[in-house]
Formats: sequence, structure tokens, C-alpha cells
Amino acid sequence: MTYATSNSRDSADARIVLTNKEAARKLGISHRTLEDWRLTSRGPRFVKLGRLVRYRLPDLLDFMDRNSFMNTAQAAAA
Repeated sequence: MTYATSNSRDSADARIVLTNKEAARKLGISHRTLEDWRLTSRGPRFVKLGRLVRYRLPDLLDFMDRNSFMNTAQAAAA
């Protein structure tokens, strides 16, 4: 886990950035699935730092919130 320096947000969590493998582990998916989602615009927001791809912790949490459902009918309707 690495830390980005940013003055634009107050929360310490907003400065935590994760690698592709770390983010995939947090989401409980393979890093290949996360790469596929990124390439097809289906995954969480990410940050490009030169050639590096990183994920901010709040963006992962937002992604999980947007994909949370009470039952399968809700999920199918989304």
C-alpha cells in the first residue's frame, strides 16, 4: 500500500492508494477481473500516475456501495 500526497481532501483515507492487486483483494476478485473491468469501463474509478494505475480507497468503497443490493431482483433491475 502506498500513500499519495494530496491537499484536496481532508480525509486520510482519501490519500491511500492501492495497486491493482491490493484493490482486487479488497473487492474479493482476481486482479485480472479488475483489469478487465477497467478496460471495459465497468469497474471503480482509478488514478493514472504516469504508467501506474492506482485505486483510491474511497473510490473502491463508493463502487461497492453503488453495487450493493437488498435482493437479486434489485440487482437484476440495475
